[in-house]
Amino acid sequence: MSRVVTLWVIVLPCLLALQNAIVPGVRAEPLVVARHWVIMEAADGTVVAEQAARESVAIASLTKVMTALVALERGSLDMRVTIVPEDLVGGSSAGLVAGQTVTLRTLLYGLLLRSGNDAAMAIARGVGGSPEVEDARARRRFIDWMNQKSAELGLRDTHFVNPHGLDEPGHLSSVLDMARLTRVALTDARFVEIFGAREYRGEGFTWHHTNKLPERYPGVIGGKTGWTDTAGLCLIEVAERAGYTLIVVLTGSTFESWYDDAAKLLDFGWIKVDPLDGPDDAARLFQWWWRRTDDPIAQRLVQRTWLWGPLLSTVEWEPYADAPGGRRLVQYFEKGRMELTNPAQPVDGRWRVTGGRLAWELMTGWQQVGDQSFQWRTPARIAVAGDPGNGITYALLGSLMQDSAGRAGEVVTARLHADGTVLSEPELAGYDVRYGELYPETGHGVASVFAAWFTQRELVWVGNHLREEPLFSPWVAVVGFPVTEPYWVRVRVNGVERDVLIQCFERRCLTYTPSNPRGWQVEMGNIGVHYRQWTQASGVGMLIASARLS
Repeated sequence: MSRVVTLWVIVLPCLLALQNAIVPGVRAEPLVVARHWVIMEAADGTVVAEQAARESVAIASLTKVMTALVALERGSLDMRVTIVPEDLVGGSSAGLVAGQTVTLRTLLYGLLLRSGNDAAMAIARGVGGSPEVEDARARRRFIDWMNQKSAELGLRDTHFVNPHGLDEPGHLSSVLDMARLTRVALTDARFVEIFGAREYRGEGFTWHHTNKLPERYPGVIGGKTGWTDTAGLCLIEVAERAGYTLIVVLTGSTFESWYDDAAKLLDFGWIKVDPLDGPDDAARLFQWWWRRTDDPIAQRLVQRTWLWGPLLSTVEWEPYADAPGGRRLVQYFEKGRMELTNPAQPVDGRWRVTGGRLAWELMTGWQQVGDQSFQWRTPARIAVAGDPGNGITYALLGSLMQDSAGRAGEVVTARLHADGTVLSEPELAGYDVRYGELYPETGHGVASVFAAWFTQRELVWVGNHLREEPLFSPWVAVVGFPVTEPYWVRVRVNGVERDVLIQCFERRCLTYTPSNPRGWQVEMGNIGVHYRQWTQASGVGMLIASARLS
């Protein structure tokens, strides 16, 4: 036991520091760089929170939401528009070339994904009545339609001078008006499809969306970027979570802060519109997280391993010293546990629901019952992977947590045996699994097959649409940092002996079985099942604070 406790003393301060860094204290309002912002509930248009939201300001390429809406109302997606030199106004570009002819559909993707000023000019002229030749009157007619639509929607702070948003005197709106406009645009399924697309390939073009928030914030339906010297950095972001949809609009931010600003505003918005008061509320949020990644597996829409797996329990109250009232909401799944420690606290949306350091607890024998409080239970003698009773247990892996890290880039040939011996077997090099760069938090690196798995993009639910997004954002939120080296083991799986690579992280233990079908080679262990077995079967010692363990 001494080796495990020693490692815990070294690692825990780092982990607690990380936890403290990502869970900010409750604030009355989010602290953002943007000068003007609004959070709106999409369902009924309720303003959740705002700052200088009704001030008329430059809005840069947020303009293009109105351009798209008017084009969809007055044009045909199959209309063909010939690009003319006057369309090529500079600034943000979709890469159009004078003389080429493209459909309005393609131009709308160039408008919203690439924020093309050239696409905006071509759309305005073409839909305005002159799709083949330059005609300033046609473009002016389209801009008049934009302003008519603005008046129809009651956007009192808004006036358009051009279809693209480059700074011009009198081209103004407010973030509140832009949120109202976006809410209307979201009722058009064609707009939503383009607005939320990650990429477009067609008519010789390949475009990727300029909006990067979906890469780091689960649940983003779509967004629009913009910036000019006058407007600063601007964003529209629309996200859904557990039955609610929020619209965030901001202007006057910076390149360093605009996505952070949007994420903070969304985080704050969920707390305001969806207070989580008990198990039923938590169950809805937990279901949203499960549905995003695991429902496509359950419906056999994709072939890949589970992140959470089948449900094991209802939402339960579980004692936790530092949660409000000394208890938190948890739900167990075959592959893990979801937990909600402080429902009223605005935190990074990726970390609001956490998974618990279940693997670390099973390996060390210390059950965490508070931020710095632990109960001793003894390490779990439960098989991590393969059929029960194979000897490769959490307790065994826990005894190896201080093993030195393999050299990054070298092939993993270490074979772990049930008696704890680790021997090099050169033939294992044929699997070409390599050690990764170590993480200073725990002193271990991630095996190459797991590192590649963490970066994969897969189909997940975003609202009612399947869309390719990162499964993990970030992976450490679900899996945690590595706490062991990767080891090859020989175990029976459904009665058949196989080579399996095992590596444990703070929250989960992962396996890689080369002989498994594609999509199922990397798997999460059944740690939710194992953890419940451990807590229900083992004895409990006295409560121990972390400082006393040192």
